[in-house]
Formats: sequence, C-alpha cells, structure tokens
Amino acid sequence: MSPRKRRIRAAFSAAATGYDAVAGMQERVADGLAARLAGLTLPPGPVLEIGCGTGLLTRRLPALVGPGRALLATDLSPAMLAQARARLPDAGIAFAAMDGEAPALAEGSCALVVSSLAAQWFGDLGAALARLARLLVPGGRLVLTLPGAGSFAEWTAAHRRLGYQPGTPDFPAADRLRALLPPGGAGRIDSETLIETHADGLAFVRAVAALGAAVPRPGHRPLAPGALRRVIATLGAPCRLSWVIHTLTFTRAGDPA
Repeated sequence: MSPRKRRIRAAFSAAATGYDAVAGMQERVADGLAARLAGLTLPPGPVLEIGCGTGLLTRRLPALVGPGRALLATDLSPAMLAQARARLPDAGIAFAAMDGEAPALAEGSCALVVSSLAAQWFGDLGAALARLARLLVPGGRLVLTLPGAGSFAEWTAAHRRLGYQPGTPDFPAADRLRALLPPGGAGRIDSETLIETHADGLAFVRAVAALGAAVPRPGHRPLAPGALRRVIATLGAPCRLSWVIHTLTFTRAGDPA
C-alpha cells in the first residue's frame, strides 16, 4: 500500500465514530444512488460494494438487489467497516477490508459493483475502473458516484482570490471520465450539481476534517494557519459549497447466463 493510501486509511479510521454526524451530503448522494439502483435489472450473482464507509448505502442494498443474493461490503478502513458491521448485524451482509483499486475477487464473479463517493481516492482511476469492470459477469453492472471538476468551486475561488493554491483533489470533468469508461461494454456519465450550506467557512473546514476527507492532492503544501484563516473568512457566512456529482454506469457486454 502506498504512503498516500495509508494516510487516507488513517484519516477515515480516525473519523469513523463521528462520521455520520457530519455526512449530510454523503447520505444525500447515497440516497440518489439507491434510487438509480432500484431501477436496474441485474443478472444472477453477488454484489460488491467498494468504500462502504459506515454503511450509508450498504443498509439499502438488501432491499434493492433482492433476496438470496450474496452481498460483500468493503472499505479500506477497518474502523469504518466496524461501524457498518455494528449497525447492520442482521442484514446478511459480509464485510471485508479491501483496497477498491485492487479487489481480491475473481474476474467475472459479480452481478453488481457499486460505490458511493469513494472512487475519488483512487490513485489511478482509469486502471481501477478497468479492474472493477472485469469483475462483472456478462450483463453485470458497475455503478458509482464521485465528485467531478467544479466541486468546491467556492473554496477554490477563495484561495485564488488571495493568491493561494487549494489542495482540492483534481476531480475529473465529465468528458475525461467518459474517456476512462472501460472497454468490453457500454457506459454513460450523468452529472448534477448539489449545494451544501454551512454556517460559515470554519464550519465547512471542520466538517471536512471530521469526515476524514482533508487529505490533500499529492504534492500540495498546506497553508500556514494565518493564510487558512484568510481563506475561511473569504468564504463568508453562510458558506455555500457546490458538489458536482458524476454517476458512472457501465454494463458488461454479453448476455446474462
């Protein structure tokens, strides 16, 4: 595991017990993804969730995919998995610590691979999508959400107004993500902009830290405390932040068995 991946795992592990209290947008995106899954027809086979966190989407999966289907929920952070497992003790879901970029499952073994707001942490998104697509049976689906270019535009603008560079990850534009769709099937990208409101910039920064999502893009040099305070003040009160949410849907070619 790379040093960056270990840093991400440590940040989310530290945030696990308090995550749900500040995960309003994460729950909202999970709700939207669940609504999309409700309309899918799936071939026979297990379901794999990547980056389950505390189970915001996981708890909805049994009802969405139907009875008698094996469900495996995975996350990089054992502490996040412990929270999800404790909240879903009787749901018939298996849990495993796993790096979503290197899933320890056989190719052609899953009817559905699903993930809500986890793929933005992948080191090589294109390679990871190709690996996840290879897990699918013919007719199987890969469905995931992740932030896209333009997310946190207000945060970026506040930095640049003051001559600073933000540490926000390089989220993909829809065209770039479309170009990363795996071979061997058909896919699409749907995008929407959602608005999250915080009391002020400080509340936003604290929420990001409480989520475990404050790990900056590689190579970013953190601002000095005084510079960070100026950015926070520039955001104003209330503080509105834009999320551009991409939903990637891919169906593996071939007729279901």
